[in-house]
Amino acid sequence: MRFLSRLTAVLLLLCAFPAFAQTTATLTGNVTSEGSALPGATVTVTSPALQGSRSAVTGPNGEYNFPALPPGTYTVTVELEGLQTVRKNATVRLGETARADVDLKVSAVAEAITVTAAAPSVLETTQVSTSLTAEQVESLPLGRTIAQRILIAPGVNDAGPNNQRVINGAPSYDNLYMVNGVVVNDTLRGQPENLFVEDAIQETTLITGGVSAEYGRFTGGVVNTITKSGGNEFSGSLRNNLTNGSWTDETAFRNPVTGVAQPDNADVLNEQWEATLGGYLMKDRIWFFGAGRMFEETQSNVTTLTTLPYEFGRDNKRYEAKLTGQIAAGHSIVGSYLKNNTTETNYRFGNVVDLRSLTNRELPNWLQSYQYTGVITSSFLVEAQYSRRYFGFIGGGGPKDLVDGTILRDNNTSNRMWSPTFCGECDPKTRNNKNYLVKANYFLTSSALGSHNISAGYDDFHELRNENNYQSGSNFRIFGDFSKPINNEVFISVLPNDGRILWTPLFQLSQTNDFATKSVFLNDKWDFNKNFSFNVGVRWDKNDGKDQSGNKVADDSAFSPRLGVIYDVRGDGRDRISASYSHYVTKLDSGIGDSASAAGTAASIYYNYNGPALNPVDASGNIIGTPLSNAEVITRVFDWFRSVGGEGVYGDVVAASIPGLTARIDGTLKSPVMKEIALGYGHQFGGNGYARVDFINRNWSDFYVTRLDQGTGKATDQFNKTYDVGLVGNDSGDLERTYNGIQLQGQYSWLGIQFGGNYTWSKLRGNIEGETYNNATVTDTTLVYPEFRDFEQARPVGYLQGDLRHRANLYANYDWKLPFGTLNLGLLQRYQSAASFSAIGNVDARKANWNAFFGTTTPPTFNYITPPDGSATAVIPYYFAERGAYRLDDITSTDLSALYTFPIYKSVSVFVRGELINSFNEQGVQFASTNLGPVVEQRVYTSRNRASLKPFNPRTETPVLGTHYELDTNFGKATNKDAYQLPRTYRFAVGFRF
Repeated sequence: MRFLSRLTAVLLLLCAFPAFAQTTATLTGNVTSEGSALPGATVTVTSPALQGSRSAVTGPNGEYNFPALPPGTYTVTVELEGLQTVRKNATVRLGETARADVDLKVSAVAEAITVTAAAPSVLETTQVSTSLTAEQVESLPLGRTIAQRILIAPGVNDAGPNNQRVINGAPSYDNLYMVNGVVVNDTLRGQPENLFVEDAIQETTLITGGVSAEYGRFTGGVVNTITKSGGNEFSGSLRNNLTNGSWTDETAFRNPVTGVAQPDNADVLNEQWEATLGGYLMKDRIWFFGAGRMFEETQSNVTTLTTLPYEFGRDNKRYEAKLTGQIAAGHSIVGSYLKNNTTETNYRFGNVVDLRSLTNRELPNWLQSYQYTGVITSSFLVEAQYSRRYFGFIGGGGPKDLVDGTILRDNNTSNRMWSPTFCGECDPKTRNNKNYLVKANYFLTSSALGSHNISAGYDDFHELRNENNYQSGSNFRIFGDFSKPINNEVFISVLPNDGRILWTPLFQLSQTNDFATKSVFLNDKWDFNKNFSFNVGVRWDKNDGKDQSGNKVADDSAFSPRLGVIYDVRGDGRDRISASYSHYVTKLDSGIGDSASAAGTAASIYYNYNGPALNPVDASGNIIGTPLSNAEVITRVFDWFRSVGGEGVYGDVVAASIPGLTARIDGTLKSPVMKEIALGYGHQFGGNGYARVDFINRNWSDFYVTRLDQGTGKATDQFNKTYDVGLVGNDSGDLERTYNGIQLQGQYSWLGIQFGGNYTWSKLRGNIEGETYNNATVTDTTLVYPEFRDFEQARPVGYLQGDLRHRANLYANYDWKLPFGTLNLGLLQRYQSAASFSAIGNVDARKANWNAFFGTTTPPTFNYITPPDGSATAVIPYYFAERGAYRLDDITSTDLSALYTFPIYKSVSVFVRGELINSFNEQGVQFASTNLGPVVEQRVYTSRNRASLKPFNPRTETPVLGTHYELDTNFGKATNKDAYQLPRTYRFAVGFRF
């Protein structure tokens, strides 16, 4: 109650504070009489989503326009004296433009007729978009989160790192996600935070091409979600979503070493309770909406290699409060607050082989936004918004102890053990944002130049990060070779010249960075005549970035033209040809901007271990004698390390990365740019049926790179040690990333059955990924020690990770009216072709092999302090086939849903919903890696890590399988159950609505 009273007070104060939000839509149309434009007609729109009504008078060409409407179902009433009054129903979708054209006939009798058909909004503009309402999601076997919903759209796949969403070929971190107008992208990884209650979502719109200049800071797609609001009628719901690990079949996974299957899924009933309530405090004046969600989940998991079973737990509570107020006729304000508190037990980072590496953490998360809409005249409207978002990490790491807080890492895999990653006893990490926006909309019409729906605005967005990124509790990691499990326990072997000690200190604490993008935009949706309409827009983005040390690292600006044209073949809206040309400039990435910051970012200094052999191994890799415990190994490693001076004194440094010293920003950073050409054709069938096909070509540039060569300089640290310096900046045109796609989408109703679907053919090629499973945005490093990477197979052009050649979604649903209630049946058939991966090994570039590596009997001389020597910190990758030459499995899934709704009293009804996902239990390997690391074996052995193989010159020799390299015996096979698509799964929900 205290929050609601404060929110109400803030809303009343905000009536004089303009700010803009992408939480609305536009309704437009033409009024004619016997085929001729009809000026002077009065058009009034009403809706349960709108407080009161809005009216306008048609212009000289019969046009009318209503911007900034809340999404919903509208009644459009058109009146003119002496003519028949017409009412037409139209559905207005979030972020889209709906059209309702009306023809008035002469009538001597005062009567009104109602027309239900309206043109599909997907054909109205050059934007390529998909909208999903709550009703559509409920009628199909779709996932209910934002990320799951958009997988049904064309141009979208989940082939990014950690199964993240790739939209029209963009890196998965480079999409724009908004909830109630607030950007909910994670500041570092760019993924959408779960700031919503699923049953409270009203609609989600995805825009993937020809995007208006009103949107910026992305090169992928715009995902816009709005939650429900109150109304003049009370409504609500209570829902319990039931899941159980035992309701999911087991995958076909067998441990490739032991042949043992995964443990059975936990037979634990998980209940996710959701509740919503909306209504009014004053009809047509003050509406309220609230929602809540509680979920406790238990998942069965196993450790890597040792397959030790454990249960991962998540306790999640979410809340939402929203008030909508009309402070005067045509002036409304909306305030919303969303909170998500999550506690996780037995969380793991990366592939761990023991239970000691599990930890607990808390993830507090909230957003608040305040929005104002003011109708100044029937042709002039202003919108505005202020928003803030907070996201924190508490705990989730190891203890501050030299032994118990030191992580053990395997030299040859990504496996880790002994202590959780990061520090669990340090200050919380925060990743926040804030946003100020203001927008004006003006509708201008003339008989000569048609109508102009002009939008102009200012957008001031800030990402704020305070993250002291301790890499372990002790600031140390030890690298060695993990033993084969001995009674389900793994021991580490640390040998002279093979083991390494990694010191990861933070030399400065974070002062909170501020990466700001200040933008202005102008966009004109111009309907010239019945055949031609245009979109003419431009956006100007200005970067102003300060890193966590307070240093300015970005001061750059760029223009983004957004141009489009639609040709209506017959002028009746049935057949439309579209074309667009657009530039998109993404936001400056926080992780890259902080990469040279001395504050908040851990240094990485690798020391060679030259102490006594600890747990020596025989030729088969088995530990000789009784193994020393891992605690004893850690103690002896540090005893030796201290005896030779320890960190900052011991001189055998293998490699080092010291933020602010070994890495520097090369001038100021620019944001990467994407240029897009789109061509489309759309046809309307009957009332709401349509088909649309689009060709989309995209090219990216200005990628983030690190350059380290003999001219980038040297730097000396506080311990009087000198290092090579790398410069972080933008590439000069050597890198490429190109997407070509053909997308077909459509829907049609026949005999009460709603059919729909889409198909995407695409190619994503290039020589830069720009992200990995364990890092968000990363710089390209092929210009680091370029003399060692000047061969084609170091950076070949080929298929990138997000490449899927074919992807299709076909769906249908049917409402079956029964004597007692309604049964809705849904079918979703999915297909996607196999994802790609590559065979990458580390060519032997150790100094002892320079004769073979450089093809000369005279070893070259370099002006480097620590030239690459083939160690794990300075490897030289080699693609032993074309990039993306290997493929996983084609994936098919037949998903079914059934929703039975039974009315019990007036508007109150109960429902039971069931889903059967992957009903035929297809067992395809879908993912090459997850956030835990690679889940498909991809190791390639060379002379660097297998003595039986011969070194080769990567410039002049073609390596031979079995002579110069070998693929792991399990290459291409799953190493974890998470590599597989979701097996056959049952899900249920019960509840009531009113």
